[in-house]
Amino acid sequence: MVKCIDITGLNYINIFKNLSFSIEKNNITSLSGPNNSGKTVLLKILSKQINTDGTINVLDKNINDYKITDYYKIVKTIIPLEEIFYYDTVEEELNYYINQLFLSKEETNKRLKNIQKNLFINKIKKKQIKELTDSEKVILQLALAVASMPKIILIDDLTYYLEHDDMKKIISYFRYLIKNYDVTILINSTRLEDILETDNLYILSDSEIILQGKPLEILQKDNILNKAGIKVPFMIDLSVKLKDYNLIDEVELDINRMIKRLWN
Repeated sequence: MVKCIDITGLNYINIFKNLSFSIEKNNITSLSGPNNSGKTVLLKILSKQINTDGTINVLDKNINDYKITDYYKIVKTIIPLEEIFYYDTVEEELNYYINQLFLSKEETNKRLKNIQKNLFINKIKKKQIKELTDSEKVILQLALAVASMPKIILIDDLTYYLEHDDMKKIISYFRYLIKNYDVTILINSTRLEDILETDNLYILSDSEIILQGKPLEILQKDNILNKAGIKVPFMIDLSVKLKDYNLIDEVELDINRMIKRLWN
């Protein structure tokens, strides 16, 4: 595993005590846990908004050795609805931001076209920002973060604001960013059914990572998750119970296929 972020012995107030784990480079990693487990605090620590004890290496360099301006070029953090917008419309905001990157005209047009298509900006670009819904504001935040093509994107609970189908499309777009722009993505999530397509899932509880691995494998460990106060998605929970009774032999995520299998 090539590490993008390596955390060792992280301590913070009553939230983290000797927390240690690594995030793999060029992957989509999801992080979940019960309320108040420190998911948002961890993102703020990784975005240099909060200082703490412990060692954090980002792209093989200690986080404290980065100049803040250099760090913010490679790491973008999205805390939904905390962004401050400066222009009246979505199009004006995005155009201004991307023009500040001083890219070639060809690359500017390429990025704008790509972002507008894959992040649904075409649907809202003429809108006044004050008229945007919360989900549309989060999409705009994501578009601004992606525009500069950072090496790391940290996102706090994107799934809370987006519909399931939109989330699937965005995960697919993240795959494009990873392949073409060498990006690593960390997503905090409370809606676990929407992170099944990510590469790795870490479960944070009681100041430590209690589970880590492929999302579908982790979410079948219902006893551990329930004990930690984490609700397992319905279809996975149902599948685990039916597997226990030998009624099915693998997890089924589609309710109609599940009914058909049971009926047959």
